[in-house]
Amino acid sequence: MTRIFRIHQDERGITGLETAIIIIAFIVVASVFAYTVLSAGLFSAQKADETVHSGVSQAQATSELRGSVLAYKGTANSDDCITKISFTVGNALLDGKAIDLTPPYYVQDDGTLKSPTLDDCDDTWSSGTATCSIDSADYREPPRSAKFTLGTGITANSIVGTESFSNVDLTIMNKISVWAKSSEARTAGDLQFRLYDGGTSGTLAATINFPALATNTWKKCSLTITDPSAAGMSTVDTVALYTTTTSVDNSEIHLDDLRTVFTDGESVTLISYSDSNIVIPETAWTVSFSGGYEDDGDFLLEDAEKAVITVWMQDYDGSTGLYSNGTNDLDPFVDDNANHLGANDLFSIQMMPSVGATLLMEKRIPAYLSPVMRLN
Repeated sequence: MTRIFRIHQDERGITGLETAIIIIAFIVVASVFAYTVLSAGLFSAQKADETVHSGVSQAQATSELRGSVLAYKGTANSDDCITKISFTVGNALLDGKAIDLTPPYYVQDDGTLKSPTLDDCDDTWSSGTATCSIDSADYREPPRSAKFTLGTGITANSIVGTESFSNVDLTIMNKISVWAKSSEARTAGDLQFRLYDGGTSGTLAATINFPALATNTWKKCSLTITDPSAAGMSTVDTVALYTTTTSVDNSEIHLDDLRTVFTDGESVTLISYSDSNIVIPETAWTVSFSGGYEDDGDFLLEDAEKAVITVWMQDYDGSTGLYSNGTNDLDPFVDDNANHLGANDLFSIQMMPSVGATLLMEKRIPAYLSPVMRLN
């Protein structure tokens, strides 16, 4: 009996507590695994849903060509060539999403093609109380910015600097945008733009306050024109930078890329041009609407509307009726006669809205140039 008792005394087994711990561990591991699988499934379902909605949104904002592409013959730099191309687009779906066709250029009442850029700030402004120069090391848009160095004894309501340009019709605009930077912090209203018709001694068309500026930080300022219909706004030819305070003593101000902004914002649809000789990634184009909603006050291509888009190969001065070549790669025009679009030339135009499919058109110019050519 003693031997049997000792044998039982040496046996080892698993207690109920140990068994419970093992079972709990299995349950925890299984729960974590199940949660991981469930989370992955939910994430995949969410991504699939987002993909579907994105696809629907893209499809709803798709444009299509309506009718033929038209090419117009003109004379640029004494050479007969295609000076502009127009085509009509509409929304591909009956209940499709509106497509933003805010144009980068516009046509004035006299037919002149105008850029939204008032001044690229690449040249020195005329000095007022500041010493004006250009800065090739500190800018927002290459290759340089306009720099204003102010000394001591600056009085309030004094002109810092001025810039003049050919007459610009700003009656269809409601904002001006400009990149600005100050070596010292500025409160809202410390700086102003004043727009003139006939120089600073002419008609004051608008006074626009700058927002607050942080120290040595570039800021894109959106400046509201409160009354675009005011006297002088149709023929603005001068912009003056003013200071309303004496606290600008011994400071520096930089400006870059001064441009006008349409009521509905800046252009978000890109239209590019290419042929065997050149590529223009962002063309100069304008738009007009038809279909019964021409005067609804926006540049959105909606259900019943048709938009006539004109791509300008050359710049155009309506007062003289003359087309002209571009000057360099920074402008959106053909720069020399050798690259003019002419007879038998093949070209392509791509219209790329911010949302929706790209519309591609490939056409060939006829062998004989007529004033207006329908390219089927």
